Amino acid sequence: MMVAEQTELFEKSNDRELIKDVKHFFNRYFMRLVLKSGRSLASLQSPKYDGMPKAPGVSEDRDGKLVEAADCQEVVECALEAFQNMTSVSTLIVWRSLVKRDLDVQIAHDVGYRHSQYSDRKKAAMIEFNYAFAGRLQKRGLHNKHFDFDEYLYQPKSDF
Repeated sequence: MMVAEQTELFEKSNDRELIKDVKHFFNRYFMRLVLKSGRSLASLQSPKYDGMPKAPGVSEDRDGKLVEAADCQEVVECALEAFQNMTSVSTLIVWRSLVKRDLDVQIAHDVGYRHSQYSDRKKAAMIEFNYAFAGRLQKRGLHNKHFDFDEYLYQPKSDF
């Protein structure tokens, strides 16, 4: 019985780190990566999975800026694909709370949860996003343990 309790404690501790990483990504990087990729929040819709494959977007071909925008676009696309791999309730909660910054009270009301239910569900949704996003990044060869994307936003300017 002691082993099960220790495993549960470890998982809860790890969950706190995963939630922290997700909040950090959306608070610090997501909007700036969207803008630097050449997109706007208005052009992004709340992701809905329809099962149909999508062609990648096309941007202007401008050497260094293209590379920077492409790097940022890769990360943004990974985030959007992560939303598609999540349950619809998790997608709604993470999108509205961390991207649109709607009030938790309003989101809880809209999904029909009491405060404590919503709080638990929001944590589970952020953990779900963490795993889905990490999987999408890994699939594209973009290994990033704590979702730290300073290198994408602050690339040194070249003298070409």
